[in-house]
Amino acid sequence: MPSIQNLSVASEPPRLDLPWARIGWWVMALLSFAAGLWAIFITVTPSALLGGQWDRMFTIAAIGLAHTLGGAIASLIGPFQFLDGLRRRNRRLHIWLGRVYLVSVGLSGIAGLCLSPGSLASNTLGIAFVLLALAWLHTGWQAYAAIRRRDVDAHRRWMIRNFALTYAAVTLRIEMPILIVAGMAPVLALNVVGWTCWIPNLIAVEWWMKRKDARKAAAG
Repeated sequence: MPSIQNLSVASEPPRLDLPWARIGWWVMALLSFAAGLWAIFITVTPSALLGGQWDRMFTIAAIGLAHTLGGAIASLIGPFQFLDGLRRRNRRLHIWLGRVYLVSVGLSGIAGLCLSPGSLASNTLGIAFVLLALAWLHTGWQAYAAIRRRDVDAHRRWMIRNFALTYAAVTLRIEMPILIVAGMAPVLALNVVGWTCWIPNLIAVEWWMKRKDARKAAAG
């Protein structure tokens, strides 16, 4: 089996030398960092979660910690994996950050599978969050498998999809208050957001990758 350290980094990363791309990266990164720091905060502050959410999440402490801290680490690391300069100047750091990221996703995703049936989202025992956890684990495994077989382009694509799912932590926290302020009951809002916090993210990155491929083919 080839060593991951001998593999080249992802091809054709986003052009962060362009002003709009730098702004987009900073907006994406700051929101992701905020979600990660919030997840860390709630692990030590039970009063931060209302309606008994903390007790449900941490009934088994190891599961609660795996989900919150694993998701937090993935949210904090993820944006740096899109920095072309980091990949090119310090490939070893990129590889190790990727390893920590995927382990964090694995732990948080498995814990999420355990927690989802007890979610307040009563849509068939939290099926939206179950599917999110499964998709998160699947894309992470595919990204790992691709880089092990030296398929750098597939690895890049699966990692983009995976981070789109990690970013559900951000979109959920944006959408929930909007729906509640709009007059939707919190439980109903959670049922809706269970789907909308991640499916549009996947659609968006698939559209972006196909658009980029089309431009490359046209230039080509």
